Order: sequence, then structure tokens, then C-alpha cells
Amino acid sequence: MTNWTHIDFIGIGGIGMSSLAQWALSQGMTVSGYDLRSSAITKDLSDKGASIRLNDQLDAWGIPDAALVVYTPAIPSNHPQLAAAIKGNHQVIKRAEMLALIANQCNCLAVAGSHGKTTTSAMLAWILHQGGMPVQAFLGGIANNFQSNAVIADSDLMVVEADEFDRSFLHLKPTAAVVTSSDADHLDIYGNEQGMQAGFEAFASKVQGALFTGPEVLGLGGKGYGKPSDTYRAEHLRIANGRQVFDLILGNQQYQGVTAGMPGRHNVDNAVAAACLAQNVGMGIETIAQGISSFTGVKRRFDVHINQEDVVYLDDYAHHPTELRQLITSLRELHPGREIAMLFQPHLYSRTQDFMQDFIEVLSSIEHLALLPIYPARELPIEGVRSEVICKALDASLQTEATAAAWLASHDKAIMVTAGAGDIDRQVPRVIANLQSRLS
Repeated sequence: MTNWTHIDFIGIGGIGMSSLAQWALSQGMTVSGYDLRSSAITKDLSDKGASIRLNDQLDAWGIPDAALVVYTPAIPSNHPQLAAAIKGNHQVIKRAEMLALIANQCNCLAVAGSHGKTTTSAMLAWILHQGGMPVQAFLGGIANNFQSNAVIADSDLMVVEADEFDRSFLHLKPTAAVVTSSDADHLDIYGNEQGMQAGFEAFASKVQGALFTGPEVLGLGGKGYGKPSDTYRAEHLRIANGRQVFDLILGNQQYQGVTAGMPGRHNVDNAVAAACLAQNVGMGIETIAQGISSFTGVKRRFDVHINQEDVVYLDDYAHHPTELRQLITSLRELHPGREIAMLFQPHLYSRTQDFMQDFIEVLSSIEHLALLPIYPARELPIEGVRSEVICKALDASLQTEATAAAWLASHDKAIMVTAGAGDIDRQVPRVIANLQSRLS
């Protein structure tokens, strides 16, 4: 690792790639990279010294033979620059391999799980940081407390979000880890639920020390958290001043009156998960509680943009039926009696096909529902798998990129939410502008 001087990232604007690019810049390396379009992330990297290109042709490339080339699985194998790097003299590795080369030399605390890993890893990094423990972190979202998806420090302690997609987390050898959940997803990679379970079992076998598993995780061993019978749990959950408050139990340590930084029972479980790993590296429960209470969340995770008495609009990354159910439950708890208007963008043809009936079931409770076309990411269309199928089943509206924001803003008497993991976040400023125009 020490002989890297120039790293070229193909897909540098991705959330996982950009955190590695920030780390490389902090180490004094030359950083270049390709992405499909300019974004806030690529602009930030450019400001920090990275050379960004939006052209995928070979004449726009021009990096030295000694440069390391890192790519994300979202990049197709026929990408001209990636194909040339593989055929040429460059060392070429996946994002997950580079992350492991860094993390496996450190005291690595890994957070895995089908859901909740970004919030939990960001919360853990914040708990450690605010408690005076220098920590590095590679996160799957922009943590509000850090205003970044990368935390850079001169420290051996590292928090890593361990992604199950493409079996990426199997490159890691964590010192300790959490698995928040293990329900089915990425069936295009794992084939079926049994294949996904086998993937998590393989990850668990690589953990060098303590492993903590969430309330619905089975078959991985380790120490359970979150269930009433577990020695690591939250008790006496209540609402005070519009926020969740609970008592934190970590073995023989207890702390009463912890205020959760984010809404939803699932985020209380995420807080307990983060607390388990923080205690495991020696942090006291009072300091842990202070970190949980001062954690302000992650962008696109229950990200409230307008919160007035009569007008509420938020954006969320929910893209799996389980995450949508958690989102809807949290909205109902916070705003009892209010209707919900949701603009949802399905993510991946394969996921939409695998969970079509689950999507229809969970979205059926939404009073005002519209969908955008499926965001394909790395995939080609699958015949018969379209947003229109869900729309027809639920008598929902199909919107375009041009009409979606106005549709959602027209339902300003309801709790308004955009949801999805694709590029639906581009609708956020448009929804806000539409609402401001309507309310002015």
C-alpha cells in the first residue's frame, strides 16, 4: 500500500469511491477519476485537488502506467478506460479490495447488514469522535455531524461500512463487527435467501473478535442485541418533546434517559448496535449516551427539509420493502392522523422483480402515491418489470422527471416524502422550490 503514488478512480463520484479518494488525497497521493456527470461530490473532490473527467474515452484518460486503477462494480466491463486498464500494465482492483487493504491494517470496526449499516456506522464514528477517541471512517452516506462520508485522522481505529453487495464485505477481516440485519436483498448476486445467509455467515467467520447481531439476525453466533432477553438492549422506550427516549443497557452498565438522534424504533436498535462496538473499544456508557443524543443523522436518511406546523417534506434513501415499511411506520408515529404523499423511485430491475409483491403490499398504505421509472444503475431492463406494474396494482400515478416535483408539492396537506436509492435526490431542490412558490 505504501508505494501508491497515483490512484485513478473509475466511478469516483460514488459514495464509496469518493471516501477512498478523500483518504488518498489526505495521504498526499495524486488522485484522478472518471464519473458520468458532475455532482457536489466530484466538485468537492476537485476543490481538494483531484483531477475529475466526465469523458470516458481513451483520449481523455492519460494516466501513468504506475497508477493504481480502482473501479466500482457499477461500472460496466466494456467501459473504455476500465477495459484499457485491464488490458494494459496497470494494477486494477475493485473498490472493496482497496478498502480492505487499508482497513485490514487497522483496528477495524465493521458494520454490516441489509439495512441500517450507514446510520449505524456514522453514529459509531461520531460516538467515538465526540468521546475523544481519534477515529477514521469510511461511510456509505454523508454524515451530518462530519459533513462528509470520510473521516480522516491519524489513528489506528477505523469504522468501516461493510457492504454485502458483490460480496464486498468478504475482503474485510474486522477486529469487531455488528450485523444489523440479514434479510434478503441483492438476489442477483446471491441467488436466493439461503445464498445471502451464507454470505453473512462467511463474513461473520472473518471477524477476529467480538460479533454483535441484531434482533432478527439468526445463525451467525456472536452476542445478540435489541431483544428483551439480550444483555445489550434498549428499555422503556418513550416519546419526550417529540423525540424518542430510552434506557440503554450494555451488559452490567445502564444509562437512563438516552435521547435518540433519529426517529423510528429501528434507529434505537441502530443506536444500541453502535453502542456495543463503542463499549467494546473501551468507551464508557455515559460518553456513549452523549454521542447517541448528539448524532444528527445522515443525508437522505429521514432527511427533513421542511418542517412547519402544516407543511412537512422529507427525503429518504429507502429502496427495499423493509426500509419502506420502517419509513412509513416512523412517519405514522411522528405525525398521527396525517396522510402521506410519497414519490418513490424503484432501484434496480432485479430488486423490483424479486420483491414486486412486497413493494405493492407495503406501498398500499400510502394515501397519495406516485412512482418514477425504475432507476437501472448497472442493469439492463427485464421484460415485464416496470414501475407501471406497481402503479396499476395500486392505482398510483406514474410521473416523469419533469412532472414529479410539482405532483408531490401539490399534496402539501399531507406529509410529503421522496424515497429511493437512485437519482431521486435530484428532485429535492425542485420539490422545495415548488413548495416555496405555492406557499409564498
